[in-house]
Amino acid sequence: MRKILIAMDESEYAMKAVKFVGETVACERVQVTLYNVALPPAPPELGDEWVKLFPHFADKVTDFKSFLKAKEAKTRAVMEEAKEVLKYCGIPERSISVKIEEKKEGVARDLLKEVEKEGYDVIVVGRRGLSAAKAFLLGSVSEKIIKYAKNCTVWVVG
Repeated sequence: MRKILIAMDESEYAMKAVKFVGETVACERVQVTLYNVALPPAPPELGDEWVKLFPHFADKVTDFKSFLKAKEAKTRAVMEEAKEVLKYCGIPERSISVKIEEKKEGVARDLLKEVEKEGYDVIVVGRRGLSAAKAFLLGSVSEKIIKYAKNCTVWVVG
């Protein structure tokens, strides 16, 4: 059985990668993991000292916490949509898993550690992610994955 990890964010390139995998390898003998490196949640005490010193900072803390909560909800929705795409393409639900883990070192490093730890055969990344500048051919994450991936195949979908 082939193990495939698809690097996920909310970008159109990540969903293109999902569709590519679904259309290319839809079969019983594959295990696909949709993997997202998420921002860590804001600690509850975030900003307490700053709010005391600068009362206007309270609005920013609230905005930041709201942003993180909305991002988490969007990530979960995108992951569910991706799972449905894979199922529609013929990959059995039991062969699809979703993993969302907090960023520890950096998106590319965390992805590569997951690939190594779990023994994936293939890592699939979108050509660019959410933060990639339009002037570049590849995003920084996909570029690092290509450069540093070992013992696995890398597919870059654009």
